[in-house]
Amino acid sequence: MLGHVTASSKDGVATVRSAVFAAGMVPLLIAPHGGLVGGLAVQRTFATARSVEFDAVLLAGAPVPAPDAPPTRDAKADGPGSPDVDPRVLLIVDECWRHAKTIGAWGAGATVLQQAGVAGTPGVVTAESGEEALAAVQQFLGAHRVWERFATLVA
Repeated sequence: MLGHVTASSKDGVATVRSAVFAAGMVPLLIAPHGGLVGGLAVQRTFATARSVEFDAVLLAGAPVPAPDAPPTRDAKADGPGSPDVDPRVLLIVDECWRHAKTIGAWGAGATVLQQAGVAGTPGVVTAESGEEALAAVQQFLGAHRVWERFATLVA
């Protein structure tokens, strides 16, 4: 789970974490920094998380770039209209999408899907609540990957 846990999203993240544990899975809370965020223990930071660790990603928020976020290497990509979401979060979402992993979001997390350009593609779901997003993501986990995302090259 990636998220900028605010007072308003804390209960949703805590509820989803409990539901993930109840389903026999292990949730990892990924945040801008280690320690506690919104009273919840952080297992990975944006700087230390890599998509290879995850079978799916749930987005609870749209964190703005943190002070330690690396600047863009492409001068044309910086400036007006540059992403309002931490680039490390966008990287994880992009990697998960390219690796055909399921991605879910609720609340402000849907903004990340829009910024990453993956909203509305196969295996990328949005919901009104964290529990709904988790339920939608679980439907895809049985297949392990969302191969429908990519066109078949051989007939």
